[in-house]
This record gives sequence, structure tokens and C-alpha cells, in this order.
Amino acid sequence: MPAAKKRASGGTAGSRPLKRARDDIDDADLISNLPDVILGTIISLLPTKDGARTQAIARRWRPLWRSAPLNVDAEDLSTDDSRYETRRRGPRPTTKSIISTILSDHPGPVRRFDFRLICIYPTKRGYGKDAAHIESWLRSPSLDNLEELNVFFPISILADQTKFYPLPSSVLRFASTLVVATIGYCDFPNEILASSLNFPLLKHLTIQRVSISEDIFHGVFSACHVLETLFLQENDMAYLHISSPTLTSIGFEDCYVGEGGLVIEDTPNLERLLCLGLDCGTIRVNRAPKLGILGPLSPRNSNIQIGNLVFQGLIPTSLNNSICTVKVLALRFTWTNLDAVLNILRFFPCLEKLHVLWNKFLKAKMENVHHYDPLDPIKCLETHLKKIVLKNYKGDERDVSFAKFFLLSAKVLDEIKFELNEMIDEKWVADQHGLLEVETKASPDAQIKFIRGSSYLNAKLDIHDLSTSDPFNSLCADRPFRRSRII
Repeated sequence: MPAAKKRASGGTAGSRPLKRARDDIDDADLISNLPDVILGTIISLLPTKDGARTQAIARRWRPLWRSAPLNVDAEDLSTDDSRYETRRRGPRPTTKSIISTILSDHPGPVRRFDFRLICIYPTKRGYGKDAAHIESWLRSPSLDNLEELNVFFPISILADQTKFYPLPSSVLRFASTLVVATIGYCDFPNEILASSLNFPLLKHLTIQRVSISEDIFHGVFSACHVLETLFLQENDMAYLHISSPTLTSIGFEDCYVGEGGLVIEDTPNLERLLCLGLDCGTIRVNRAPKLGILGPLSPRNSNIQIGNLVFQGLIPTSLNNSICTVKVLALRFTWTNLDAVLNILRFFPCLEKLHVLWNKFLKAKMENVHHYDPLDPIKCLETHLKKIVLKNYKGDERDVSFAKFFLLSAKVLDEIKFELNEMIDEKWVADQHGLLEVETKASPDAQIKFIRGSSYLNAKLDIHDLSTSDPFNSLCADRPFRRSRII
């Protein structure tokens, strides 16, 4: 067969391929061409192991990890992995030794240091060794400009014993640079107040299960001059009085406050008061003109005062006051009680979203609840209430009656969400639609959703996350019902 002729000059056969600028751009390593300061920021935001692995990307990246602000996370460095023995030979290094090596080998600054999962052993020898590790870390020059510190001091002891590790005084050397701090499972010694405390940059503070006196807490709190969010977990105090010009969010989880009660004195920028598992008889908010998210409130709070509005056992004592700033409200009751909820809604005329949790373990009775008068309409139902979430909904007669009232009365409702713990099917949902009389709902555009949700109101809640308009949205796994499958 004769050889094929070359194509005309317009063809490509036999000619050299043309270079295209587009190919050059696509093949280039554009990220590596970024300035060192930007690459260092990228590395500092990665988990510790991934940050170190960037040294293998290219020669350009090799020196960057050692000079970039470091993110040291004990959980990310943990060697408690069943696959570790199959990947490597020889003894397994401890997490403590890995942290010590990183801090000694990395000359650059550390942006974040998190060792919440490091256990301190109760034996005399183990305790002393662990204490030496911790002290050497906290004294490391790499931490001189630390911005975020997360420290827990759990001690490996029997479950029926309780010990607290004393908070090392070396922690206070970061006071001038810290922006975020989480401190837990330790004892705040009285000597802390003897020092001149000052946290000029601290914006987010979490204190979890610590032994701390009221005087020491208020001393630490008053030293935080730009604090925006405060989260207290598993702490017991006789009283708690808070006054701050900068606080935006206050949260409680599994906390007890004694007879002195919780008093919010003067918080001109407070927007969120989240009382998750707060065991406190008295809650008083004297001044919070921007308060927009509140709850969950329950009858166990025997005395609640917000401005001039007073509730006794969650029953209003006056008919002349209201709170127009609150847009999101969460309530917790032992059982379905429509009149009790409506009595409360009357005093929140601008409410846009309502969460109601039914918890049979609450064991709190409500007495002398006023019956709803249909001739005296509730303003938020007429003009503002757009979303309702009913948690632990079971679909029995009382639940249906409660939900149907809102479907037939809330005139601007966009959505009502039913969160259940039980498995449901398509027939059950169809029956509920009939019982709820959804065809006659007051708001034609209202969506009806049945989902599987968590039975606990405090699951997955991030007090410090100010980016969401409703922090209670994160309290469940939102899995909407689909007609093609069972939930």
C-alpha cells in the first residue's frame, strides 16, 4: 500500500504540535507560585499531620512547614490506631513524645495548641512524668505568640473518684495573645487572682468541668475586655453575675447555679442566651436590648425575669409587658400543653421561629395556666411566626391537637417540622396529614416535614458559632421524609 500523502499545510499530519498558552497555564503549579505568607497560612489551617506532609509536595514547599504558624492537635497526632502496627515496625511512639518532638523541631510560631485528649496518670511516677511533659510544652518558645489554646487535664483513675489537676501558672503567659481558649478538668487555684490578669484579645472562652470559685471566675471574666462568646459546661456555682459591653453569646450545658441565680446585669450587645441543661431556679436579665435568641426555657426555672417581663414557673405574672427583640425561642415541657405555650407567645410579638421540646423526664408541673381566648389573637401568629419545630413528636391525639392549632392559626407560616425518634412509613405520614387537616391550613405555602431527629436538645450545638441565624438548627440530623423510602 502506498504511503499516505502529507496533508496540506492547513492540516496537522507531519507537522510539530503547536504550543498553546492555555496548556501552559493548566499545567503550571499555580498554588506553589503564591507568596510564602499565603502558603504558610494554608499550612497552618491544615490538621497537624497534613501540614507536615506538605513538605513532600515539591522542593518549593519543604521549608514552609517549619516556618508556618503551626496547628498542633493531640487528637490528630494520636497513635491509638489498630492499623498502626501493620504500617510500621518497632515500638509505637506516644502522642506525648510526638508533641514534644514537633515543638522542639519546629522553630516557627504555633498558632493553635490542642491537647484535650492527653490523659495524666495517677501513679506517682506517671503523674510526675506527665506534669513535666505539660510544663515543657507550655514553656516552649514556639508557643510565645499562641492564639488558640485548648487544654483538658483528665486523670486516668477509677470512675468513682474525682481529682483535678491544678492549672499550671505557665498557662497565664499566653494571656496577652490568646484569642480562643478552652480549659477543662482542672482546678483554678486561688493564686491566680494574686496575679494581674489581663486578656486583651480573648474573644471566645469555654470552661468545662473545672473547680473554680465564684470570685476567681468573676476575676477571670472581668479581665476579658473583648470577649464575644462564653460557654460554661458541667460547672457548679453558687451564683453567676455577668456584665459585659462586648458579649454576644452566652451558653450553658449541664450547669448548676445555686440560690444566687444567674443574673445578666448589663450586656448591651448580647444576642444569644442559650440555657441548655441549665439547672437554675432564678434567671434574671436586667439589660440586653439586642437579645434575639433565647432558650430553652422550662417550668423548672421557677423565676425568670427579662427586663420588665416576669415568669413564675414559666407562667407570666403580668399582661402589660412584652419583648420585641426575640426572634427565636426554645421551650421545654414535660408534656404537650398548648395553653402554656400560647401564654408565653403572647409576650413575644415579633417571634419568627419556635422550638418546642417535649421531655417526659423533665418532671415539672405547670399550675394555673390561663386558657387561650380565640377572641384575643396572638400577634406573632398573625404577622411574624414563620417556622415551628416540634421535637419528640409522637403523633398521638394531644400532639396532633397541638400542631393542628398552629397550622390553622399561624397566617404567615412557611414551615412546620416534626422531629420523631420512631421509625415511620408513608402510610403513617398520610394519616398524619389527614388528622392535621393540612388542606385547611391558614398559610397556603406552609411546608410540612417529618424527620428523624436527636432526642437531646444539646446535641451538636456550637455556642461560639455566630454564623448561623438559628443555633438550634444544629440540634438534629435533618433527614426529610421521602415518599420512596421509610425513615
